[in-house]
Amino acid sequence: MNRIVLCILGLIMLAVILYIYNQISSFCVSNQIFNSKKLSGELRITQISDYHSNRLIDQDRLLDEIRKFNPHMIMLTGDIIDGRTEEISPILKSIEMIHKVNRNVFFVIGNHELRNPKGEDFVWGLEEMGIKVLDNKHTTLKVNGDIINIAGLSYDADLEDYERSIEGLDNESFNILLSHSPDKPIVYSSGLEDLILSGHTHGGQIRLPIIGAILAPDQGLFPKYDKGSFRLGSTILYIDSGLGNSLLPIRLFNRVQISNITVKSMEEKQ
Repeated sequence: MNRIVLCILGLIMLAVILYIYNQISSFCVSNQIFNSKKLSGELRITQISDYHSNRLIDQDRLLDEIRKFNPHMIMLTGDIIDGRTEEISPILKSIEMIHKVNRNVFFVIGNHELRNPKGEDFVWGLEEMGIKVLDNKHTTLKVNGDIINIAGLSYDADLEDYERSIEGLDNESFNILLSHSPDKPIVYSSGLEDLILSGHTHGGQIRLPIIGAILAPDQGLFPKYDKGSFRLGSTILYIDSGLGNSLLPIRLFNRVQISNITVKSMEEKQ
Protein backbone atom coordinates (compact mmCIF):
# COMPACT_ATOMS: atom_id res chain seq x y z
CA MET A 1 0.00 0.00 0.00
CA ASN A 2 2.79 2.39 0.91
CA ARG A 3 4.47 1.69 -2.43
CA ILE A 4 1.30 2.58 -4.29
CA VAL A 5 1.01 5.86 -2.38
CA LEU A 6 4.67 6.67 -3.07
CA CYS A 7 4.22 5.89 -6.76
CA ILE A 8 1.17 8.15 -6.95
CA LEU A 9 2.99 10.97 -5.14
CA GLY A 10 6.01 10.49 -7.41
CA LEU A 11 3.80 10.72 -10.53
CA ILE A 12 2.10 13.83 -9.20
CA MET A 13 5.46 15.44 -8.48
CA LEU A 14 6.74 14.52 -11.95
CA ALA A 15 3.60 16.00 -13.54
CA VAL A 16 4.07 19.25 -11.57
CA ILE A 17 7.74 19.48 -12.60
CA LEU A 18 6.89 18.90 -16.27
CA TYR A 19 4.06 21.44 -16.08
CA ILE A 20 6.30 24.12 -14.56
CA TYR A 21 9.04 23.37 -17.08
CA ASN A 22 6.55 23.88 -19.90
CA GLN A 23 5.36 27.14 -18.32
CA ILE A 24 8.88 28.61 -18.11
CA SER A 25 10.26 27.32 -21.43
CA SER A 26 7.50 27.02 -24.05
CA PHE A 27 6.39 30.55 -24.78
CA CYS A 28 2.97 31.49 -26.08
CA VAL A 29 2.04 34.48 -28.26
CA SER A 30 -0.47 36.94 -26.84
CA ASN A 31 -2.32 38.56 -29.75
CA GLN A 32 -3.74 41.97 -28.91
CA ILE A 33 -5.91 44.24 -31.08
CA PHE A 34 -6.53 47.92 -30.35
CA ASN A 35 -8.00 50.75 -32.41
CA SER A 36 -7.07 54.37 -33.01
CA LYS A 37 -8.54 57.30 -34.90
CA LYS A 38 -5.03 58.60 -35.49
CA LEU A 39 -3.95 55.82 -37.83
CA SER A 40 -4.81 55.52 -41.49
CA GLY A 41 -3.66 51.90 -41.64
CA GLU A 42 -2.61 48.97 -39.49
CA LEU A 43 0.31 49.25 -37.06
CA ARG A 44 1.93 45.99 -35.93
CA ILE A 45 4.16 45.81 -32.86
CA THR A 46 5.96 42.86 -31.29
CA GLN A 47 6.71 43.37 -27.60
CA ILE A 48 9.36 41.34 -25.80
CA SER A 49 9.73 42.00 -22.10
CA ASP A 50 11.46 40.49 -19.07
CA TYR A 51 13.53 37.99 -21.05
CA HIS A 52 15.88 37.55 -18.06
CA SER A 53 18.41 35.73 -20.29
CA ASN A 54 16.07 32.73 -20.41
CA ARG A 55 18.18 30.05 -22.14
CA LEU A 56 15.22 27.67 -22.34
CA ILE A 57 13.56 29.75 -25.06
CA ASP A 58 13.54 28.20 -28.54
CA GLN A 59 15.33 30.92 -30.51
CA ASP A 60 14.37 29.58 -33.93
CA ARG A 61 10.70 29.51 -33.02
CA LEU A 62 10.95 33.02 -31.56
CA LEU A 63 12.36 34.33 -34.83
CA ASP A 64 9.73 32.42 -36.83
CA GLU A 65 6.89 33.94 -34.79
CA ILE A 66 8.28 37.43 -35.40
CA ARG A 67 8.67 36.78 -39.12
CA LYS A 68 5.11 35.47 -39.41
CA PHE A 69 3.67 38.53 -37.69
CA ASN A 70 5.92 40.85 -39.71
CA PRO A 71 5.80 43.78 -37.24
CA HIS A 72 6.60 47.34 -38.19
CA MET A 73 8.61 47.60 -34.96
CA ILE A 74 9.84 45.51 -32.04
CA MET A 75 9.76 46.84 -28.47
CA LEU A 76 12.12 45.49 -25.81
CA THR A 77 10.61 46.75 -22.57
CA GLY A 78 13.41 46.05 -20.12
CA ASP A 79 14.95 43.26 -18.04
CA ILE A 80 16.26 41.54 -21.14
CA ILE A 81 19.12 40.38 -18.94
CA ASP A 82 18.77 39.25 -15.33
CA GLY A 83 20.49 40.95 -12.44
CA ARG A 84 22.50 37.75 -11.96
CA THR A 85 23.45 37.27 -15.63
CA GLU A 86 27.23 36.88 -15.76
CA GLU A 87 27.71 36.26 -19.48
CA ILE A 88 25.88 38.79 -21.64
CA SER A 89 27.17 37.57 -25.02
CA PRO A 90 24.48 34.88 -25.56
CA ILE A 91 21.57 37.25 -24.99
CA LEU A 92 23.21 39.95 -27.12
CA LYS A 93 23.51 37.37 -29.89
CA SER A 94 19.81 36.51 -29.51
CA ILE A 95 18.83 40.17 -29.77
CA GLU A 96 21.13 40.60 -32.77
CA MET A 97 19.23 37.81 -34.57
CA ILE A 98 15.95 39.58 -33.79
CA HIS A 99 17.43 42.84 -35.08
CA LYS A 100 18.32 41.13 -38.36
CA VAL A 101 14.67 40.17 -38.80
CA ASN A 102 13.50 43.74 -38.18
CA ARG A 103 15.70 46.84 -37.98
CA ASN A 104 13.16 48.94 -36.07
CA VAL A 105 13.97 47.71 -32.56
CA PHE A 106 13.55 49.96 -29.52
CA PHE A 107 14.70 49.34 -25.94
CA VAL A 108 14.07 50.83 -22.50
CA ILE A 109 16.11 50.08 -19.40
CA GLY A 110 14.67 47.85 -16.67
CA ASN A 111 15.67 47.38 -13.05
CA HIS A 112 17.76 44.29 -13.82
CA GLU A 113 19.87 46.18 -16.38
CA LEU A 114 20.50 48.76 -13.66
CA ARG A 115 21.25 46.07 -11.07
CA ASN A 116 23.61 43.94 -13.13
CA PRO A 117 27.32 44.95 -12.95
CA LYS A 118 27.48 44.36 -16.73
CA GLY A 119 24.26 46.27 -17.39
CA GLU A 120 25.99 49.26 -18.95
CA ASP A 121 27.99 46.95 -21.22
CA PHE A 122 24.79 45.25 -22.27
CA VAL A 123 23.07 48.54 -23.14
CA TRP A 124 26.20 49.68 -24.98
CA GLY A 125 26.15 46.37 -26.92
CA LEU A 126 22.56 47.04 -27.98
CA GLU A 127 23.48 50.53 -29.19
CA GLU A 128 26.47 49.15 -31.09
CA MET A 129 24.27 46.79 -33.09
CA GLY A 130 21.84 49.58 -33.93
CA ILE A 131 19.10 49.07 -31.34
CA LYS A 132 17.47 52.41 -30.48
CA VAL A 133 17.90 52.89 -26.73
CA LEU A 134 15.27 55.35 -25.50
CA ASP A 135 16.63 56.53 -22.18
CA ASN A 136 14.14 59.28 -21.22
CA LYS A 137 13.84 60.54 -24.78
CA HIS A 138 11.77 59.92 -27.88
CA THR A 139 12.13 59.29 -31.58
CA THR A 140 9.85 59.21 -34.61
CA LEU A 141 9.04 56.55 -37.18
CA LYS A 142 6.80 56.77 -40.24
CA VAL A 143 4.48 53.81 -40.90
CA ASN A 144 1.97 53.79 -43.78
CA GLY A 145 2.36 57.56 -43.97
CA ASP A 146 1.46 57.96 -40.29
CA ILE A 147 3.82 59.63 -37.81
CA ILE A 148 4.52 57.34 -34.85
CA ASN A 149 6.22 58.94 -31.86
CA ILE A 150 8.00 56.48 -29.57
CA ALA A 151 9.11 57.69 -26.13
CA GLY A 152 11.09 55.67 -23.62
CA LEU A 153 11.20 55.96 -19.84
CA SER A 154 14.06 54.44 -17.85
CA TYR A 155 13.16 52.38 -14.77
CA ASP A 156 14.63 54.96 -12.37
CA ALA A 157 13.05 57.95 -14.12
CA ASP A 158 11.37 60.72 -12.16
CA LEU A 159 8.67 63.19 -13.21
CA GLU A 160 11.23 65.50 -14.80
CA ASP A 161 12.58 62.60 -16.88
CA TYR A 162 9.05 61.72 -17.98
CA GLU A 163 8.37 65.29 -19.07
CA ARG A 164 11.66 65.33 -20.97
CA SER A 165 10.80 62.07 -22.74
CA ILE A 166 7.51 63.38 -24.14
CA GLU A 167 8.62 66.97 -24.76
CA GLY A 168 7.60 68.03 -28.27
CA LEU A 169 5.07 65.25 -28.82
CA ASP A 170 1.80 66.37 -30.37
CA ASN A 171 -1.77 65.13 -30.09
CA GLU A 172 -2.13 64.66 -33.83
CA SER A 173 0.39 61.81 -34.07
CA PHE A 174 0.12 58.32 -32.58
CA ASN A 175 2.19 58.35 -29.39
CA ILE A 176 3.71 55.28 -27.77
CA LEU A 177 5.44 55.28 -24.39
CA LEU A 178 7.73 52.41 -23.40
CA SER A 179 8.30 51.95 -19.68
CA HIS A 180 9.61 48.79 -18.06
CA SER A 181 7.42 49.26 -15.00
CA PRO A 182 3.80 50.38 -15.40
CA ASP A 183 3.83 52.17 -12.06
CA LYS A 184 5.43 55.48 -13.04
CA PRO A 185 3.40 56.00 -16.23
CA ILE A 186 0.25 55.36 -14.19
CA VAL A 187 1.28 58.24 -11.89
CA TYR A 188 2.97 60.53 -14.40
CA SER A 189 0.88 60.09 -17.55
CA SER A 190 -0.33 63.35 -19.02
CA GLY A 191 -2.81 61.59 -21.28
CA LEU A 192 -0.73 62.43 -24.34
CA GLU A 193 0.12 58.77 -24.85
CA ASP A 194 -2.14 56.61 -26.99
CA LEU A 195 -0.43 53.38 -25.99
CA ILE A 196 1.85 52.57 -23.05
CA LEU A 197 3.79 49.29 -23.22
CA SER A 198 5.21 47.86 -19.99
CA GLY A 199 6.36 44.67 -18.33
CA HIS A 200 8.05 44.16 -14.94
CA THR A 201 5.16 42.37 -13.21
CA HIS A 202 5.64 38.97 -14.92
CA GLY A 203 1.88 38.74 -14.58
CA GLY A 204 2.66 37.77 -11.01
CA GLN A 205 4.46 34.62 -12.28
CA ILE A 206 1.97 32.65 -10.18
CA ARG A 207 -1.66 33.33 -11.06
CA LEU A 208 -4.93 31.85 -9.88
CA PRO A 209 -8.02 31.43 -12.06
CA ILE A 210 -10.46 34.37 -11.70
CA ILE A 211 -8.28 35.98 -8.99
CA GLY A 212 -5.26 36.69 -11.21
CA ALA A 213 -1.79 37.53 -9.91
CA ILE A 214 -0.97 36.85 -6.28
CA LEU A 215 2.04 39.15 -6.04
CA ALA A 216 3.78 41.68 -8.28
CA PRO A 217 6.89 43.81 -7.69
CA ASP A 218 6.18 47.32 -6.41
CA GLN A 219 2.45 46.55 -6.15
CA GLY A 220 2.36 43.89 -3.44
CA LEU A 221 -0.41 41.34 -2.99
CA PHE A 222 -3.20 40.95 -5.54
CA PRO A 223 -2.03 43.80 -7.80
CA LYS A 224 -4.49 45.71 -9.94
CA TYR A 225 -2.13 46.29 -12.86
CA ASP A 226 -0.73 42.80 -13.31
CA LYS A 227 -1.13 41.64 -16.92
CA GLY A 228 -3.04 42.61 -20.05
CA SER A 229 -4.68 45.88 -21.07
CA PHE A 230 -6.05 48.66 -18.89
CA ARG A 231 -7.64 52.04 -19.62
CA LEU A 232 -6.06 55.20 -18.22
CA GLY A 233 -8.53 57.74 -19.53
CA SER A 234 -8.07 57.71 -23.29
CA THR A 235 -4.71 55.92 -22.98
CA ILE A 236 -4.29 52.15 -23.30
CA LEU A 237 -1.80 50.58 -20.89
CA TYR A 238 -0.67 47.12 -21.96
CA ILE A 239 1.45 44.97 -19.62
CA ASP A 240 3.26 41.97 -21.07
CA SER A 241 3.95 39.18 -18.55
CA GLY A 242 7.39 38.39 -19.93
CA LEU A 243 9.56 35.78 -21.59
CA GLY A 244 11.57 34.86 -18.51
CA ASN A 245 11.56 34.65 -14.73
CA SER A 246 13.34 36.23 -11.80
CA LEU A 247 14.08 34.91 -8.31
CA LEU A 248 12.65 31.41 -8.91
CA PRO A 249 11.96 29.58 -12.19
CA ILE A 250 8.31 29.04 -11.35
CA ARG A 251 5.15 29.91 -13.28
CA LEU A 252 1.59 28.80 -12.62
CA PHE A 253 -1.31 29.40 -15.03
CA ASN A 254 0.94 31.98 -16.69
CA ARG A 255 3.24 30.72 -19.45
CA VAL A 256 6.12 32.89 -20.61
CA GLN A 257 5.09 34.90 -23.63
CA ILE A 258 5.69 37.57 -26.23
CA SER A 259 2.97 39.92 -27.46
CA ASN A 260 1.97 40.67 -31.02
CA ILE A 261 -0.01 43.90 -30.93
CA THR A 262 -2.09 45.21 -33.82
CA VAL A 263 -3.40 48.76 -33.72
CA LYS A 264 -6.02 49.31 -36.41
CA SER A 265 -7.48 52.51 -37.73
CA MET A 266 -11.07 53.09 -36.68
CA GLU A 267 -12.12 52.53 -40.30
CA GLU A 268 -10.76 48.97 -40.04
CA LYS A 269 -12.55 48.24 -36.76
CA GLN A 270 -14.98 45.78 -38.33
